[in-house]
Amino acid sequence: MITGAYTILIAEDDSGIREALQDSLTAKGFIVLSAEDGATALWAVRERNFDLALLDVAMPKADGFQVLSYITKERPGTPVIMLTARGEEDDRIMGLQLGADDYIVKPFSIRELIARIEAVLRRSPERARPINEISLPDAQLDSVSRQITFNDGTTDNLTKREFDLLSYLATHPNRIITRDELLRRIWNVDPRITETRSVEMTITRLREKLGSAASCLETLRAQGYRWNPPIPS
Repeated sequence: MITGAYTILIAEDDSGIREALQDSLTAKGFIVLSAEDGATALWAVRERNFDLALLDVAMPKADGFQVLSYITKERPGTPVIMLTARGEEDDRIMGLQLGADDYIVKPFSIRELIARIEAVLRRSPERARPINEISLPDAQLDSVSRQITFNDGTTDNLTKREFDLLSYLATHPNRIITRDELLRRIWNVDPRITETRSVEMTITRLREKLGSAASCLETLRAQGYRWNPPIPS
C-alpha cells in the first residue's frame, strides 16, 4: 500500500464530492490540496507541490482538460486522474491524449478511486522514492546526517538545500530535470517571476563536495541536469 507521504491535488467544483474525497484521502494518510474551480487549480499547479492530481472535467473558469494541459507543460510527468460524470469515449480519448494517466466516471466508489491512485503512483517514474542512503561512486551519502563518507575515510557534510537538490535528482534518475523544475520543487518559487542563480550556485557547491562522485551529476547545456546512477561493480 502507498504510504501517506504523498500530496494529492483535488480539483472539483461539487463541494460534496470534493469534501468527501478530501476526508477519505486524508483518512488514508494522504496530504490533500483542494481547488473548487479551474482557476484555483491552475494557481495550485503554479504555486504548490503535489504528487498526483484528481481533475474534474467540467469545472468553471477552466475545465479539467485545460488544467491537465497546463500540468503537462509545467510539471511534466506528474500523474493525473480525470474525474467526470460523462462517460463518452471522446472525453476519455481526449484526456488520455493530453497526458492523463487514468480516467474514472462518476459515480465511483472511494475504494476504487484509492486503488487507482495507488496504482498510478506505483508506476509513475515521477513519484518520490524513500531513500535512506544515496549510493555514489567511491562514497555514500547518509540521509539522516547528510554526511558524505568517501572510501578513503574522509567525510564532508551537505547543507539541507544541497541534500534536497541531490535527493531530488537521485530519486528521478536518468531524466533531464530543468532549472525551472528545481526552482519549483526545491526552492518553492515561481521561476517566471524570480531572477536567481541559486540552482547554478548550489550545483557548483555540490560538485565540489562530491569530488569524483560528481561524475554522476551531468549538466546539459540549455536543458538542465541529469543524475546517472553509478553502475554496480
